[in-house]
Amino acid sequence: MQISHLTLGIASTNTYFIENDDELLLVDPSSESEKILERLKEIDKPLIAIILTHAHFDHIGALDDILAEYDVPVYLNEEEFDFLTDPEKNGAAKFKQYGLPEITSQAQPTNLNEGSTKIGNFSIEVLHTPGHSPGSLTYVFDEFAVVGDTLFNGGIGRTDLYRGDMETLIDSIKFKLFELDETLPLYPGHGPSTSVEAEIDNPYLLGF
Repeated sequence: MQISHLTLGIASTNTYFIENDDELLLVDPSSESEKILERLKEIDKPLIAIILTHAHFDHIGALDDILAEYDVPVYLNEEEFDFLTDPEKNGAAKFKQYGLPEITSQAQPTNLNEGSTKIGNFSIEVLHTPGHSPGSLTYVFDEFAVVGDTLFNGGIGRTDLYRGDMETLIDSIKFKLFELDETLPLYPGHGPSTSVEAEIDNPYLLGF
């Protein structure tokens, strides 16, 4: 299994491509859909699903364009189904003063809750890691985990968007992410990868 990414859009969001021998998952189609579509064609494996860590505007901006080309299911926690159609909830409205357009999606997602699941031949342990947003999910594979905007390399997710909560975020990091193998690579929604081992002294977690 391998993971690669493109960093796209106004928020420099990581869109991930996860491959096994025969299939492909797309994580958080953030923006600049033409670049995502080009990468999908380069990889040249069947795309079997799109999985979302959460539904903020900078993680769904290219979603409908990808679905127009690929008829695949979209997985998301049901806490954020309505974020897809509501710029106030997905955060786009907060940045309209900077010229950001309303970003929405007409996708009809399938709910994912915490627990073990299989998508195609991918075995995934799904963790519910709210705080940055109410339905934030972490996807744990054997070789790595995709953590969305819960934890960053030297940082943590913001909590000033709709239904964000700092205490909940810290609990998700301490009691979910920090229970993972300390050397497991963690791939965040923004910035470079990290690990539990590297984030033990994360300055944003001091005092918690």
